[in-house]
Amino acid sequence: FDIRKTLIKFDNVMNDQRQVIFSQRLKILKNNDISEMLNSFLEEASTILERIIIDYQKSNDQKSYLTSVKNLTGNVFNDNELLELTSLNKEDFTHKIKTLNQSKRDERIKLVGIEQNNDIERKIFLQMIDFSWRSHLQYLEQLRQVIGLRSYGQKDPLSEFKKEAYDLFTNLLEKIKVDVVKFLLNLNIVLSGEKEEMANEAQKK
Repeated sequence: FDIRKTLIKFDNVMNDQRQVIFSQRLKILKNNDISEMLNSFLEEASTILERIIIDYQKSNDQKSYLTSVKNLTGNVFNDNELLELTSLNKEDFTHKIKTLNQSKRDERIKLVGIEQNNDIERKIFLQMIDFSWRSHLQYLEQLRQVIGLRSYGQKDPLSEFKKEAYDLFTNLLEKIKVDVVKFLLNLNIVLSGEKEEMANEAQKK
């Protein structure tokens, strides 16, 4: 009975995280236009970029800086443009990223229309959440299998599990946002001849 009670407590930690993820999925499914959510992600991406720039100014490690920023922005900026970001303040490079994102979004809307673009953004968002969540569940299961060993170090396995699961979940939420931003900044839509003709007709209507 005690073992069962303990297992339920572990399950409750995972269930709390599941509720957060599922509520986010539901919010995406209910909203046709998720541009406001994406704008908030861009704000957070700018905060991460600010930390990367501060680290670069301290270390002056250009290679590490470029690698870190490309993990956030992909290949949408070349190396020189990435280095130019270091001379901007947070408001300026936030504006630069938002302007670029809006430009990319306008190009997609021009090609496929606003409804189909919104559908594309929602599907990408959902796929990122689902893929990351599945990986996260595997990490939690592996953690749960080994966390009992902490008792040998006079530590409470449940408390340790809660702490590490929280850190993993925080990283998961940040990873989802970064992946969505990077994917959309680097997304280029190419229409086949027939689809392009249909898109042109739709725009005329």
